[in-house]
Amino acid sequence: MLENPSPDDWLMFSRTYDAQRFSPLKQITKQNVGQLHLAWERGMGAGQTETIPIVHNGVMYVVNPGAIVQALDAATGDLLW
Repeated sequence: MLENPSPDDWLMFSRTYDAQRFSPLKQITKQNVGQLHLAWERGMGAGQTETIPIVHNGVMYVVNPGAIVQALDAATGDLLW
């Protein structure tokens, strides 16, 4: 799974072992990029954090200050746990 991730997933820091940092998804194009808008946002607790969210099967895993891991519905931002 890590060697050939699903286009919908971002399973590690740079998405792939060879650090592509590229999403193969096709929903965003030159023609529609100007129509993008914020889908959701979620605040974090006070403090510092420098992490990359991980996404798998529609769940986004984030680390908040204080080493608090949360699972969010990636489509809505709703807290799962």
